[in-house]
Amino acid sequence: MENKRMEINRRKFLGAGLAALAVGAGGLPKAQGALKMPPVCVFSKHLQFLDYPALAKACNKMGLDGVDLTVRKGGHVDPRNVDRDLPEAVAAIRGEGLEVSMITTSINSGKGAETKRVLEAASKEGIRYYRIGGHKYDAEGDPLETLKEVIADLTSLAKLNEALGMVSGYHNHSGMLNVGAPVWDLLRVYEAVGSPTIGSNFDMGHAVAEGPYGDWQITARALAPHTHMMAAKDFVYEGNKPRWLPIGEGVVLFKELFTIAHNAGFNGPVSVHFENPEFKAAPEQEQYARIEAAAGVIRKNLGLAGYE
Repeated sequence: MENKRMEINRRKFLGAGLAALAVGAGGLPKAQGALKMPPVCVFSKHLQFLDYPALAKACNKMGLDGVDLTVRKGGHVDPRNVDRDLPEAVAAIRGEGLEVSMITTSINSGKGAETKRVLEAASKEGIRYYRIGGHKYDAEGDPLETLKEVIADLTSLAKLNEALGMVSGYHNHSGMLNVGAPVWDLLRVYEAVGSPTIGSNFDMGHAVAEGPYGDWQITARALAPHTHMMAAKDFVYEGNKPRWLPIGEGVVLFKELFTIAHNAGFNGPVSVHFENPEFKAAPEQEQYARIEAAAGVIRKNLGLAGYE
């Protein structure tokens, strides 16, 4: 029964989602007028203190569309127990009328039994999107040699994606030695891998942090055809480093970024994140209020960008 269920999900994705992704440059269809509002979810790392039913109820009360569920060591679902715990989490979230919009993993390649086990479990539950990433440059080595290794890793992952009906988004983090920090490096990777199932979980905050004077616009446009998911963060600069703020209070131009995404046909999940220490120190109910407010800011800017 499980194999049959997984095959149905795989066929559904390959027959519809993958065919759509193959349209247009880089794997995403060009927008034809206004697009449906993307689902807005929250990164469940910020609600790690809640069990599955409480997480689902809280996200419902905050008016979210779904959850960006952590499926990694220390997350809501431990990969070692994914076959048991992921169905339980999904049932609780869907029981509140929400969706597991995406999962966040520590997956970096298609190698290893744990990677296959996590993706098979997600596919069985009809989950389509998952976040990947975490490669590092060598401090002394040639960055292009590192990218060759990343391309090999993600090529192996693409084969699993295509078999299971999944798409992955590499998460770009700003900062020294992070693959994806300059953003252009990911474009080279996606083009070399050549699979519409491998793309970007485009972190708007980190992309702007690495190129605030205008590079963010070029990189966003370059990656837009490859963007499967987006992450929302905001900040201002203190010296040469970002100081993270509530969404809507910093320098990230969400309307402009979402307009670029809309023009490329993006319609994947948007996950709200909170890196500011004030959020982490706030009481539980205040955290809920801040998440709800952030979701409102994101939906407002999605509407201004042309989504309906």
